[in-house]
Amino acid sequence: MKKETLALVLNFIFFAGFFLFFKNLIGTLIPMSYVPLVAMSALFTAIASPKFLVNKGKLYMKILLVKKPISF
Repeated sequence: MKKETLALVLNFIFFAGFFLFFKNLIGTLIPMSYVPLVAMSALFTAIASPKFLVNKGKLYMKILLVKKPISF
């Protein structure tokens, strides 16, 4: 599998996992209607989920509150 494809797949998997986690967590703690729940979950997920990228053939992961990306 190409590094670019792997980065895209990992971004989707981690975003989906974090989204479901935040949706269930927020939905359990704060009862609210569906649209604000999904919007708030998407916002928290976009901020908290790790980002994967490829630069010069190497796979990097950027994590929240860590200044330098981690290489694989």
